[in-house]
Amino acid sequence: MDYTITIEKIGIILFFIMFIYSGFQKIFNFTQKVARLQSKTGLPSPFNEIGIIGVILLEIIGSILIIYYFFDGEINKELIKKICEVYLLFLIVVTFLYHPPTDKIIPFLSNVTTTGGLLLIYNLI
Repeated sequence: MDYTITIEKIGIILFFIMFIYSGFQKIFNFTQKVARLQSKTGLPSPFNEIGIIGVILLEIIGSILIIYYFFDGEINKELIKKICEVYLLFLIVVTFLYHPPTDKIIPFLSNVTTTGGLLLIYNLI
């Protein structure tokens, strides 16, 4: 593993800290997160529970795998690209579900900016 710290590696770590933190917050507040998602989607609770579990896995494990890829590179490149694609899909859905542009504009633009950052990371893979 290459432990040489570069601007690229620092940027990757800083980018994914938010997602890792968010994933753990979803674990610690699972019931509330499921209830909020259910109020947004109108779907039965089991579907929302599966959705939140999927997001937790993406935010924690997906983030760690992407960070590891940039430090080691020994993970399958196509797997990392797929994780980024799932992140992009997730960001699009969550942006319009939780932060539509008709609501407060800054949270919406924050998600748009995060999507742009993820596109840059996707391009680096």
